[in-house]
Parts: sequence; C-alpha cells; structure tokens
Amino acid sequence: MSPKRRRSGRSNGGATSETRNGGATESRAQDSTAAHGSGPDVTALERFLRSLGIDPRRDPEYMETAELAAGLLAERTAGLREEIRPLRTARYKGRPGEAVALEEIPVYCLCPHHLVPYFGEAQVRYVPRSKVAGPSSIARLVRDLALTPRIQENLTQAIADQLESSLEPGSVEVTVRARHLCAEMRGVEQRVQFVTEARRAGRA
Repeated sequence: MSPKRRRSGRSNGGATSETRNGGATESRAQDSTAAHGSGPDVTALERFLRSLGIDPRRDPEYMETAELAAGLLAERTAGLREEIRPLRTARYKGRPGEAVALEEIPVYCLCPHHLVPYFGEAQVRYVPRSKVAGPSSIARLVRDLALTPRIQENLTQAIADQLESSLEPGSVEVTVRARHLCAEMRGVEQRVQFVTEARRAGRA
C-alpha cells in the first residue's frame, strides 16, 4: 500500500518507555506504526487510561498498555492512511457465463461506533468477462478494506465496488457473515451472526 503521508506526533511527554522498561515496548509500537503509517498518540492513550482509573506509572501490569494499544490501533486503522492497492488481474480464457467463487475469506474489522471488532468470513462470487484475479489478491483486498473502521454493510458494499471496478465482470455477489462484539459484550449481550450482501449486475 502507498501511505497517504498523514502523520501525527507520538510524544510521551518525556516519560518514555525507555525509562520504564528498556525501550522494548516502544520499539514494538514504533515498528507497528512504521509499517502502517502514523497511528494514535501514546500520550493521549495514557491520559485515557488514567481517566479510567488506571495509572500505568503505578501499576506494572499496565506499563506497556498504551504503547501496545497504539500499535494495534495503528494496524487496524491503516486504511485511513493508506491507499488500496490495485488487484492483480489476468486475462480470462474461459467460457462466458461461468462463475468464480472464493469462500471463507477471513474478515476482521473495527465497528466505527464503539471501536470493538466484528469478525467472520466473506464470500465472493463473480462471472468474469475478460479479467480474473487470483485468490490471494482478492483475499488481500478484503483484508485491506477491513482496515478502515466501518459498518459491515458498508464493508460489503466496498468489496463489491472494488471488484466491479477492477474486474469489470458480468456480475458480482459478496456476502459477509460476522459476529459483533459490540452486541455480545454490551447491550443485548447476545451472540448473533449478522449477514450482509451486495450485488452488482456488471456489464452486459
């Protein structure tokens, strides 16, 4: 992916993890944010922890929490700062009307409302006209689109839109089935599978 080069500071206000634990945790956080562009401000996360009644300076169990959380959030929100890479396509030599399907593509995305995960699987089915894409390329597309926090309905639509634009197929169908921790950990506290679908007629 090509980063959009939107950077933010990650100052720890002088109290860096080098002074707390030899710099190992800070190095891990920097590695993650370097791989996924600028991420959350560690100092802001430390203030957030203190607002919850957690003082990383006093409780060693939380000493690394802000840095590790910053690395995780930088990774899982990388789509906000990076461009979606184009699909690698190949010439289709099959018969008209025959379909290509991929199943059990892993999906991990953050809900934009509570920033907790929903997770499950995607299924893609399309009827190629002149172009096809390899399974790893389509699976990577699903993963990359899930790196922007968005509701499942919009993720499903985004996958279909990208496939339609890149492959110009006769038709596209995308189904995402997922469990939402925002429903299981709070609110109704019930385990349900949420299913969303998107269809594109493609070109005649």
